[in-house]
Amino acid sequence: MKLAARRLAGVGTTLAVTMVLLAPNAWAVKPGERFRYGSLDCLATADTAWNGALSCTGTMNVTWRAKVKCYLGYTYYGPWQNNATGGTKESKTNSSCNFHVDDIIIDPI
Repeated sequence: MKLAARRLAGVGTTLAVTMVLLAPNAWAVKPGERFRYGSLDCLATADTAWNGALSCTGTMNVTWRAKVKCYLGYTYYGPWQNNATGGTKESKTNSSCNFHVDDIIIDPI
């Protein structure tokens, strides 16, 4: 009985480590650039008031948000989104960067 419990615990730990290692890497992009994050097609944008945003289309059960880095080093976060049901979701910050948005990254849970 104890051996079965140890094996089951080992399998659970192995699965958890595997999920962390298989998660897609996130990298910073400039506004206007497109990138893929797992099965999501994402577009980084910035409006005329220098508010950064990410818009991601597709189906993937991951919770994410936009992480916007301003030119002067400030970092802002958009609201959490989830594409489990598919479609297009947007995470837009109220960053109002002084000069421009330096880069945007997808920040998953």
